[in-house]
Amino acid sequence: YFRRKSWSIVKEELQLYIEKYKVEYIYFNAETFLAMSEKEFDEFVVMYLDIGLPFWMQTRVETFNEHRIEGLERVNCNRISVGLEHGNEEFRKKILDRRWNNQDIIKSLKVPHKYGVKFSVNNITGFPYETKKLAFDTIELNRYIESDNQNIFTFVPFHGTPLRKTCEDLGLIKPETITKCVTTDDSQLNMPQYPPHEIKEILRCFNLYVKFPKNRWKEIERAEKEDEEGNKIYKILKEEFLEKHMPKPNASPHGGLEDFVFHAKSNKDISKSTH
Repeated sequence: YFRRKSWSIVKEELQLYIEKYKVEYIYFNAETFLAMSEKEFDEFVVMYLDIGLPFWMQTRVETFNEHRIEGLERVNCNRISVGLEHGNEEFRKKILDRRWNNQDIIKSLKVPHKYGVKFSVNNITGFPYETKKLAFDTIELNRYIESDNQNIFTFVPFHGTPLRKTCEDLGLIKPETITKCVTTDDSQLNMPQYPPHEIKEILRCFNLYVKFPKNRWKEIERAEKEDEEGNKIYKILKEEFLEKHMPKPNASPHGGLEDFVFHAKSNKDISKSTH
């Protein structure tokens, strides 16, 4: 059954962290933080006004509204991570059972900009039935959203999920195979219509496709390949991306942590440049 801590208990814990451990930044580890009633949200705002530390949380775009974003700005929300997953409406509805259309998503994600709340968009590729062409629909939708940051990860078929059963029924994974979150980009599924090397190509160049103009796409396409020429082009494009689209150290108005995370991530493959 579903259980949630009361806001009074949450407040006590936060005060303990502040007093005993001198924390300066909070991350609420809840996959859909805003999955609560308006009453509960208003109680959170009242509680957190006494805390005041910048914080980061993740949620789904369906949980957004203007009242909540305005409230988050009031209590010093530093960043929201938004689960989008896939950019093709039909695929998202049929395979992922997520039913919001793209226009509503784009409209909803304009609200954080209005209140100055930064947000990142989380995407996934390598789903069963997906193709590289469908993955470009995810790229296209992210180009419309204008998030402060976006990332993409490889689909992991966890036990207990409907998509795990789909993968087993399709013979893409054995029932006894254990899956877990790891830092590797390698897909655990070997699909003829979207083989692992194509998934890695999308992961490698996702941010380049999202941020660079389409007249650069042929150049980016060549950078997908991990050969001598592809790596050379990728290195040049990566440096350009970091210069134009990644904040410089000490640029954050909140100071400290956000810039450190950005800077640390910038030294890794930019396909993982999330916060």
